[in-house]
Amino acid sequence: MRAIFLTLTVATPWLLACGSDQATAPSPETVLEAVSPAAGASGVAPSTPVMTQFSAPMASGMEQYVDLHRGDIGGPVVPMTCTWSSDRTSLTCSHDEPLQPGTDYTIHIGAGMMDANGHPAETESHGMGMGGVAVTASMMGGMHAGQPTGMMGQGWQDGHGHMGVSFTFHTT
Repeated sequence: MRAIFLTLTVATPWLLACGSDQATAPSPETVLEAVSPAAGASGVAPSTPVMTQFSAPMASGMEQYVDLHRGDIGGPVVPMTCTWSSDRTSLTCSHDEPLQPGTDYTIHIGAGMMDANGHPAETESHGMGMGGVAVTASMMGGMHAGQPTGMMGQGWQDGHGHMGVSFTFHTT
């Protein structure tokens, strides 16, 4: 039997079996495309919002799995108000008070983010490609959003025990 492989822009292979007139294809993967402020950014104005961009619409409630920590990933959570774009691909989070000047902040995007079709969004490898760091339990300092590590609930951990990706930046 001979098979033909086609590659999509998201590197998802399609298999078309010989003798069949229909291709069987998995749904395209939703990926994290951008984060702002970017990992390693310095001189970020304290009023700058946190923004994320995904390749497809995201499910309702996914904004609860985006946190901003003062310092590293184990630091205190900064209260934010988040709003999705009308197409649900861009999330803008404004912190309730200006950030402290001359301070490191870390954006955490949970590994269990789901798109509008209920499929997991790929955040970790794409996020690491943007300078992000894969989040592990040992990085959490025992707490996350007021909950003990291991008690983060669905959304912070994916089915493989990964806890997402983080991006650290520094304010002016």
